[in-house]
Amino acid sequence: MSREAGSSASASASAPVALEAKTRHVWLANQRQELLTPASALFELSRMLLRDAAERGHEGFLADQRQVCAAAQRLHAMIQEVLDPEKAPGDEAELARRVRHDLRTPLAEIIGLCEMWLEDAPAELLEGFLGDLRGIHALSKDLLGGLDEILGFGKLAGAAFSDEDSASIREVIRSLPALTEEPVVAARINGAVLVVDDNATNRDVLSRRLRREGHVVAAAENGEQALAMLRQAPFDLVLLDIIMPEMNGLEVLRQLKADDGLRHIPVIMISALQELESVVRCIEMGAEDYLPKPFNPVLLRARTQACLEKKKFRDREVQYLEQIDKERRRADELLHVILPEGIVTELKATNAVKPRRFEDVAVMFADIVGFTPFCDRNPPEDVVPHLQALIERAEELALGHGVEKIKTIGDAFMAAAGLLQSADNPVLSCLRCGLDMIAACRGLPTGWEMRVGIHVGPLVAGVIGRRQYLFDVWGDTVNTAARMESNGVPGAVTLSGAAWQRISFCCQGESLGPVAVKGKGAIEMVRFDRFLSDLPGTTVPS
Repeated sequence: MSREAGSSASASASAPVALEAKTRHVWLANQRQELLTPASALFELSRMLLRDAAERGHEGFLADQRQVCAAAQRLHAMIQEVLDPEKAPGDEAELARRVRHDLRTPLAEIIGLCEMWLEDAPAELLEGFLGDLRGIHALSKDLLGGLDEILGFGKLAGAAFSDEDSASIREVIRSLPALTEEPVVAARINGAVLVVDDNATNRDVLSRRLRREGHVVAAAENGEQALAMLRQAPFDLVLLDIIMPEMNGLEVLRQLKADDGLRHIPVIMISALQELESVVRCIEMGAEDYLPKPFNPVLLRARTQACLEKKKFRDREVQYLEQIDKERRRADELLHVILPEGIVTELKATNAVKPRRFEDVAVMFADIVGFTPFCDRNPPEDVVPHLQALIERAEELALGHGVEKIKTIGDAFMAAAGLLQSADNPVLSCLRCGLDMIAACRGLPTGWEMRVGIHVGPLVAGVIGRRQYLFDVWGDTVNTAARMESNGVPGAVTLSGAAWQRISFCCQGESLGPVAVKGKGAIEMVRFDRFLSDLPGTTVPS
């Protein structure tokens, strides 16, 4: 025999083997897809029930639902693994053993736990849980029946079981409750569904079946009408035919997924087409799932429920993200209320604020004279609103003069200039702010008078606290400014000698003599009287 003839014979002999391998690959892929959809629904339903059970707090029920949820998760993962065409055992007997044991075990666990609670639990305990529990039980039974059908009637049975084993399996299957047309989990999830099909009978059959399961259903007879309806009203799911005149389902799907306002709506493609290429193309374009005509009602129900579950979780996720964003904005607002802008920026960027030393900062203290006796004589309803109005006005004035509020201490207002924002003359900025605050205080009907003290020099600044952040400043400069205020004159601004030197070129004042400052000795105090611009031919920097 020639080499060419030998090669031809070898190729002919291997062709059936290759064909059989391809058939097995497709069969496994189909079986996996058929089981994954209800398995996904089972897992999502068990997770929702677990969350609801956690809110109710019944420990025994909660512990069992954790087991149910864990078993559903294992089942979903094992279906993907055991029936993966690329990873499934090549030996038919081993494949059958894994289907029979690995996939059935978590289902048996779920069914047993559900039946225990359904049979023995008091009605008041299961109130609110009964529908989901029955849904989990029914989905598990359906999945178990699907596995038994594979083992009992499929290709694997002959390779893995004796005739006696197969007969026993068939007997078990016959003992299971028959699948009915009644909805399994529809009572738990209802949605607004749009059916798109050019065939009136198909639209009617699908719409009636979906309405029986509790959904609100609308129908469109072509793609243009469907897109118009989707833009006019909210829908949770679209069942979309592929073959339609004028605009086919693929074009509708393309436009829907290109629209930011519609792309989140899940789509299940429905068509008589059986080619894998059409299925793949729809999924690649963004369809959630695919159902062939004539459709299986149990499969339709499971996949509809699975898509609605995903839509519900997505909507909930969007709500959570919106809430998180709202809380984040509120947190930012609160941070900006209690901390200066530059400190907020640094805190958000590094999750910390590095303490630092500033060399030339003017610190101002403003205090209401006689505030404590006023509180003793008047009810809180009169005191607090006036104080609030004065502090708000002081904050506005500080912002207008480029002065940064540090904090309020009782009725005292503490601020600084030249700290986080540059200032040509920080003492002059504090002086102007203090004068306007005194005027604002006199404008209240309370009869209050304000006393202001200013000093300039180096200080240390930083953020302290964990539960309530506080940006603060420390050092002799702060202490001296406080002494200037406490020893000052009501209705006037008192400055230290060092601060006065910064503004003496444009201001007129009167020395009040020295004042003792702890750790600093005697420091001269000067009361501001007026700006020299009040005199002809004199100007004062703004």
